[in-house]
Amino acid sequence: MRLCALSFSCAAALAAGVASATPIFVGHIQFAESYGSLGGGEFRAIPHQDFTITPLNTGTMFQFGQASSAPQFETFCMERFENVDTSGATYRADLNTETVAQAPEYAGGAHGGANDPLDARTAYLYDHFIRHTLLTPYNYSDEASRIDDANALQLAMWFIEQEDTTPLLGKALEFYNESNAAIGSGQWSGIGDVRILNIYTDGDRTDLQDQIVLVPGPAAIAALAAGLALRRRQR
Repeated sequence: MRLCALSFSCAAALAAGVASATPIFVGHIQFAESYGSLGGGEFRAIPHQDFTITPLNTGTMFQFGQASSAPQFETFCMERFENVDTSGATYRADLNTETVAQAPEYAGGAHGGANDPLDARTAYLYDHFIRHTLLTPYNYSDEASRIDDANALQLAMWFIEQEDTTPLLGKALEFYNESNAAIGSGQWSGIGDVRILNIYTDGDRTDLQDQIVLVPGPAAIAALAAGLALRRRQR
């Protein structure tokens, strides 16, 4: 089944959330089905042993009774018009602050363009989803309600990222309004420790559906340092 749908002057810049759009390879990853029924998230990401970052997760049970424990984490789609395979395919992942798209739907700047920076509102929603601190209630325990909430949160993210311009309704609109209020009040700014994973096929580096991830600052700095060190050795 198919789902949708860092060059720095110093490491401290990443900790402060001041990041460039130079991707850093962080290892390999697989994806498995989870909650959400719109061709998007939330679904389960399964990092391989070579993964150099440890994303935060909700600490709740995944669908089909799979426990949520490091390094697995819940994620959402950043692009509406690209895909990943959830039947066991392995991909390479680059840590970034923007999406990378090859699909023709992004030509000419459409849907945010081929290199779309992560919006602060999306970062707010994902950070608070992972930490269980959304003001709009998100049901992590009831399966049917969690599917509905996953759909609503995914739609809000797609709307923010210009992936889908369909007017938001119900809980999706509530999530969207919450993120706007957080930015408008100064409660949240920038993207914090939230990043994008650019997903590629390992061999020919075909670009696929990008995902969202929450990595605490020190871990992200370590990944950056490892990536830069690897690049130096390869020169």
